[in-house]
Amino acid sequence: MRKLLLIFFVIFFCKNLHATIFTVVSNADGGAGSLREAITLANANGASVTDYIYFNLPGSTAVDVTIALESELPILTSNIIIDGSTQPFLALPNPKIKISLIRVVTGYFNGLRLDHANHVEIYGISFSNFKADPLGPIEEKKGGIYLYDATDIIIGAPDKPNCFGGNYAGILSPFVIPRADVQRIKISSNIFGLGENGLNSVPNESGIDISFMKNSLIGGNTPGEGNLIANNTRNGIALGGADGTIKIANNIIGLDKNLALKASTAANGIYMNGSTSTPNIFNNTIAGQAKGILLDYVNGGFIIANNRIGTGIFGTENYGNGIGIHINFSQTGMIGGTNNPDANAIAFNKTAVLIEISYPISILKNSIYCNDAAVTFKNLPEGKVITQSRITTIGASGASGNYLPNSKIELFYTDNCGDCEGKIWIATIPTDNNGDWVYNGLITGKITSMGTNQDGATCTFSKPFIDDSGVQKFGTYCGLSTAAIKNIKVYDASVFRWYNAAGEVVGTAKDLEGVAAGTYYLKAGQLGLCDVTSASYTIDASDNGIDDRKKIITDELCGASNGSIKQIGVVNDLPKRWYSSAGIFLTTANDLENVSAGSYYFKAGSGACEVTSDTYTIKNTVKNFKVGEFEVVPASCGNRNGKVTIGNYQTDVPALFNWTNQNGDVVSNEQSLANVFPGTYTLTVSDGGTCSAIAGIFTIEEAILPFIDLSRLQALISCDGKSLSISGVEVNGITQPFDYKWMDKDGNVVSNKLLFQGLKTGKYQLVVTDKFGCKVNTEIIDFSQAENKPLEIPNSITPNGDGINDTWKIAGSNNYPNAEFSIYTRLGNRVFYAKGYTKAFDGNYKGQALPVGVYYYVIDLKTECGMLSGSLTILK
Repeated sequence: MRKLLLIFFVIFFCKNLHATIFTVVSNADGGAGSLREAITLANANGASVTDYIYFNLPGSTAVDVTIALESELPILTSNIIIDGSTQPFLALPNPKIKISLIRVVTGYFNGLRLDHANHVEIYGISFSNFKADPLGPIEEKKGGIYLYDATDIIIGAPDKPNCFGGNYAGILSPFVIPRADVQRIKISSNIFGLGENGLNSVPNESGIDISFMKNSLIGGNTPGEGNLIANNTRNGIALGGADGTIKIANNIIGLDKNLALKASTAANGIYMNGSTSTPNIFNNTIAGQAKGILLDYVNGGFIIANNRIGTGIFGTENYGNGIGIHINFSQTGMIGGTNNPDANAIAFNKTAVLIEISYPISILKNSIYCNDAAVTFKNLPEGKVITQSRITTIGASGASGNYLPNSKIELFYTDNCGDCEGKIWIATIPTDNNGDWVYNGLITGKITSMGTNQDGATCTFSKPFIDDSGVQKFGTYCGLSTAAIKNIKVYDASVFRWYNAAGEVVGTAKDLEGVAAGTYYLKAGQLGLCDVTSASYTIDASDNGIDDRKKIITDELCGASNGSIKQIGVVNDLPKRWYSSAGIFLTTANDLENVSAGSYYFKAGSGACEVTSDTYTIKNTVKNFKVGEFEVVPASCGNRNGKVTIGNYQTDVPALFNWTNQNGDVVSNEQSLANVFPGTYTLTVSDGGTCSAIAGIFTIEEAILPFIDLSRLQALISCDGKSLSISGVEVNGITQPFDYKWMDKDGNVVSNKLLFQGLKTGKYQLVVTDKFGCKVNTEIIDFSQAENKPLEIPNSITPNGDGINDTWKIAGSNNYPNAEFSIYTRLGNRVFYAKGYTKAFDGNYKGQALPVGVYYYVIDLKTECGMLSGSLTILK
């Protein structure tokens, strides 16, 4: 019978679980055939199967397909499809959008609301005027479609778009804490901020404003799935607190459907944050925004690839944003990629890419051109550095340069705009262990470079740059035109032009040579708009052709005749003749090397044209190798365990060490000395070259063993004869702290205290260990016959000041330092208390003499002996 009933109920419910189509036949706000009724009926039909809401409104005009709402519609439950494209006739400017939903009262509410819903689809509807109180809190904002804790939602499709205009947000998920994620949302083919025709401006504050989106898609894999987003005053797409993989693809932001610019100069095209989110932003066109893409606190790893930011499909359209891409407080991201199709076209923006408080961000293979500024870095995280790449040589058959070791360089042909950015990628080249790189290939235009370090952080484009920190100026010689300017480093340049003060070209090489005294400057670059001009350099007619401003004088070290004078330039590279201060000829070498302390000069040229240099002095330098902080540990227990630990040195730090004992024998070559006997040891050190010295002499003493003094040993047996107390034992020595162990005849530790109480009578041995681990011990001591000293307690005192029996003297009380002594009146009032009987009772209480009479004492020995009590009489 039970089986038959089960089968009956299964058949009954299966017959009644079926999808239902609810058709809207009235554009009234409520009542029979209205959208409000259809939603109510679909909700009531349950969520186990999908219900459909279709439209068949009568009439022929836009008014006939407009549903004017005076209050919010019922909240949608799950498994519902609302399809406005089912309306038979066309009345709106877009043939694929056939129903208009509009708020017509002053109160604020949402168009369609999805709370805790899943598997809902919405198509073919125009949402307008769903605004929010501008002074209201963020969690009470409104939208054309409102999502909260919703899953598996589809809004729009290629043949069934929705339109959102004049709303606070077209699609909204509120920022409500605690968060409730909206997951697996697909928003495709819709229009935001424009009319249904995709042309006229109907701005929202934000087109899409979704908090806590997770694993969702905005746009799609094909251009037809992309959303058209323009004219929104705050954000085109705003995703706060995102999580998981968010794909934003094939959307057009800032243009109408004819690709005419509809700028929103105060808005973000795409804004997103979420520390665990992984944005994939592909193949979008973003135009006319304050910031094209803003990623803030995105640390899951982002990819921005194959987008057009500030330009269009042809790359020539000027659709500039204020900032093309702004990465803030984020890490581990990629702009572009390793494959050519990943490249973004970023052009005509005020700033192409801004990297702020973010590292490492890779920028690879992009086409970046005609921006006011290319890649800019601001407030890098602490400890992070972006190093600029440089090109050192440029020729028709290749280029070379230097960056960081084991990194990579990208070469680009530059644009023809003012900032010389990299427009066309040429090659990616690895750098070697020294950071050097070489490209062997045809060069047909102006080039620039980008470097990406081992962390994956990319620098901005290199530009012509002049480093004249090592410039040398050589004056005229014998009135000839022999002046020269050399050793200027120039990067990213293939063309050099030297000019005199009159603006005339006087040289076309990197070094200027063979000119008269005067003022000169250099222009260098690749004959582009970012060529650079050096400072002006003046050569005085009184110069003697010697430039020693960059000279390097190395002093003699520890008397080893290793001093030198280098890097002094002479016009026309005339050979030098070096002399000592005494006029003794030394050498004709260009640099003077391996000489002792003293003064030297050189001569160059001959006859009337001979010039003499200044005199240069080489000093003798010595090193101070004296030890600063050190610790000496004596040898102990007669063992070879003494040591000297060196902490630091007063001035110079040596490289080699040599320890010798008092006999001159070498005992160690380590910085610190260890495992030696007592004695005197000398540390001699060296810099590994010519300088050596005695750094210190150290004496290692022998640590004297502790001494156990038993001369005052006293052993007492407790009142009941069961336990033993030890006193009077002393341990003398300077190697404290000491560790004590009393051990029985079987070697068991019975006490860790030097003096103890409560031990059983027997035979014991004391073992003492000092801080070095050295041990001394007594012989085995027999305490079996220890002296028993019970208390002797008087029963009266006569505190009359005659010196006889004035106090209550208790013989043997010193054997019980933890005992408690109390005296009470006959009424039980305590008039005396002491712990340890250190001061005898004198018959007084609080400074006043107690009356004559009988009192009672109680003594707690704090041993197994228990309590002692009795009477005490005070007499006069």
